[in-house]
Amino acid sequence: MSNNTNWQWVLFYLLIVYARSSSQASTPASKSYIAAVVEFSPEKLANNSKLTLQINTLRYLKLIDDAGKQNADIVVFPENGITGYEFPERSELDPWTTVIPSADAEYTPCITNMNGVSEVLKNISCAARNNKIYTVINIAEKEHCTGSNCPEDKVFYYNTNVVFDRSGTIIAKYRKVNLFVEPGFDSPARPDVVTFDTDFGVKFGTFICFDILFANPSLILTRNRVVTDIVFTTAWFSETPFLTSIQTQSGWAFSENVNFLAAGYNNPIRGTTGSGIYFGRNGISKAVILKNPGTKLLVGEVPKMPRRILSPENVIGKEHPEIVYGKSKVSEHVHNELRRKREVMEDSMILLRENVTSYQTEILEGDVTKTLCHNNHCCRFSIETIKLDKKVQYRLVVFNGIRLIANELRSMGVRICSVIQCSDNTLQSCGSVIESETIFNKISISGKFDNSKYSLIMPNTLGQTLLPLHDWSFKEYSFGDHRHVYMSSNGTLTNPISFGIYARDNNRDNSVI
Repeated sequence: MSNNTNWQWVLFYLLIVYARSSSQASTPASKSYIAAVVEFSPEKLANNSKLTLQINTLRYLKLIDDAGKQNADIVVFPENGITGYEFPERSELDPWTTVIPSADAEYTPCITNMNGVSEVLKNISCAARNNKIYTVINIAEKEHCTGSNCPEDKVFYYNTNVVFDRSGTIIAKYRKVNLFVEPGFDSPARPDVVTFDTDFGVKFGTFICFDILFANPSLILTRNRVVTDIVFTTAWFSETPFLTSIQTQSGWAFSENVNFLAAGYNNPIRGTTGSGIYFGRNGISKAVILKNPGTKLLVGEVPKMPRRILSPENVIGKEHPEIVYGKSKVSEHVHNELRRKREVMEDSMILLRENVTSYQTEILEGDVTKTLCHNNHCCRFSIETIKLDKKVQYRLVVFNGIRLIANELRSMGVRICSVIQCSDNTLQSCGSVIESETIFNKISISGKFDNSKYSLIMPNTLGQTLLPLHDWSFKEYSFGDHRHVYMSSNGTLTNPISFGIYARDNNRDNSVI
């Protein structure tokens, strides 16, 4: 073979590589971008941090390559995906953690060594660089300190998202503010509100799991920073009937009308599963619940949201409140209590179940039009049934109060108007997810909700598959300090698990921002 022929093959190969790279990268002029989210079931080797990190990192590298081959501009991995979410005591955390330089350092782990930076960050950086793809991972971070406000061991441990750009450079890191039963980890004394820009013209915000239920940082991102696209990493412990994973992700994305990229940890036997790509009020693009352990890469085209203008009336004050959330002081006894509160669902999947015994409820016995109130919060129900299956019960549910969550470590102001499934006529059975032949011709619900800048009002629906229901309408009308909300089904509903309106009154939380 001649030298000219060799060069022709080389040129042909370079053209293929160029064609792939040029088609892969969206630009500011593009009307959309390609996103990938990973539902990930990690390997966990007890007491062997080194091998656990190595195995899961290798699997990440393959998934990054797979996302790159599908021309993804950005790929997102779940909370605790590399380490697993069951950590040892704080005194043994160090081997599971890494130093993470600030984004201001413009550090690329793939090409430069830095003391304390783990092989995990180096390998992920190289994968992002080789595939020219923005990559978001979640990992345990350590930060050594010497000041008077340091913990006794002189180390802060954070649950942290790290963002790499197409060159493998760290361009953002976010430390989780709202911890959920995470012994040994710290919340930042000065809560982070983190955004990052991309070369395809989209500014993203990012937060982690339990953060979604609190105003700081989630609502600050959408209302103060007017971010239109969110990266969300999670290891969500689904709870029926109102707070399962996809139900919460889609409701939040709808309420804030943002593109929402959610990557979920997969361990169904502990109730953790659920990932998706959401288009705000344009609905769900892709979503997955895996009831058996597994890993899945979801890739989809995401239309860009129009740029927004800051609305001064919606601006949340004190973006960096001078409060200290502190370390989550949770004992092994509390962890065991959390496990005991779980209930077995179908197959091998296990779910938490909310206690609604203090809520105002009424058994549904047929068609009804009535108003039900709890603590001056009233909901109007208009329900038409086609068939009621006597093997289950449905209840009208209204709540207005403070709900304790995360083993009563945090409080949340909540208002609810909903219809929910119960397996029998006791309140303890509510939140069941069982087969039923009940068919509703129509469900219409309306209520008056708080209209403050700290309020989050979401549609809240769930079917037996643990995915949200579709084909419903949701309308809001603001009147001064309150908002009238109307939600109704647009067709028949067979065996819904919940259908209603769920609101967070963040200004009533004990840890108010």
